Amino acid sequence: MDRAAEKYCRSCHGCQLVAHPDEPLGQTTLPDGPWQDVAIDLLGPFPSGHSILVVVDYYSRFYEYDILNSTLAVKIIDSLEEIFSRHGLPITIKSDNGPQFRSEEFLEYCDQNGITALKVTAKWAQANGEVERQNKSLMKRIRIAQAEGLDWKRELRKYVTKYRGIDHHTTGRSPAEFLFNRKVRGKLPDFQADGRIDMEVRDRDAEQKGKAKIYADERRNAQYSGVDVGDKVLVRKEKTNKFSTTFDPVPHTVVSKFGNSLVVEAPNGAQYSRNTTHVRKYVSNASTPIQDDRVEVTASPMLPMIKTGANSGVPDSDVSELVIDPDVQASSEDTS
Repeated sequence: MDRAAEKYCRSCHGCQLVAHPDEPLGQTTLPDGPWQDVAIDLLGPFPSGHSILVVVDYYSRFYEYDILNSTLAVKIIDSLEEIFSRHGLPITIKSDNGPQFRSEEFLEYCDQNGITALKVTAKWAQANGEVERQNKSLMKRIRIAQAEGLDWKRELRKYVTKYRGIDHHTTGRSPAEFLFNRKVRGKLPDFQADGRIDMEVRDRDAEQKGKAKIYADERRNAQYSGVDVGDKVLVRKEKTNKFSTTFDPVPHTVVSKFGNSLVVEAPNGAQYSRNTTHVRKYVSNASTPIQDDRVEVTASPMLPMIKTGANSGVPDSDVSELVIDPDVQASSEDTS
């Protein structure tokens, strides 16, 4: 009886559309040395028309930034060349799927310099979490400068100078010390002795990441999805209004899986790359008819029926307007 009740609840089509699944956090392996694996991202555009290119080293947490007036691929390459002239060429560059980073010019630049260009899963910025975290700090400093009527570019230089010289809470050493193997002098006095070895840093890095993972997973009640190739899944969609459900009502099929990255196929043959958190394993219910080109929502006794689909003129992905039957509306007004 319990299993039957559980299966009935899990197969509720409406519940599956509005659920919010969370998976346990993934951990990034610490590189073998500084400036081997870097992450890049664009912050902006700002009201002034500027954008900021942020380049973060995964090992030292040291980051460089460049204020740009244009985000074309050639401008990105020029900025990277200047940064790499100071620190050397990395082994890998991780970025999102922005058009600048998918352009032929950028990919050719990486290929010519022996750099592997890595892309995170579409619509999953958390996969590039190190640079996203730095973006958040930079944006906070810029907002403070704007609120206080200060020059945000000058305040940004001050903030970055302090950040590079202060011990990082995860590694226990400053980003500049990791990258340059020396202390960077700042206004704050430093009474801590040197002599720490790389193994201590790795142990501390693993310990801090483990604590953060346990805390986040327990707080969100995260569970692995268990989605596999061939499964039917519901795909998360963008919300456009308050009536939008979390997931697209039409089930998709998983055609490939690598780690927590999936490729799903829609009934019309279109394929999409998504993170496992963006899909939910679909539990079919024989009493719930699902059609590829039409989704109907049964009308409540107090409300007129809302239909979506090819014959209604309302997109399947969302209900942007309520289509009310004029006869039903007239009868309702007469009753009132």
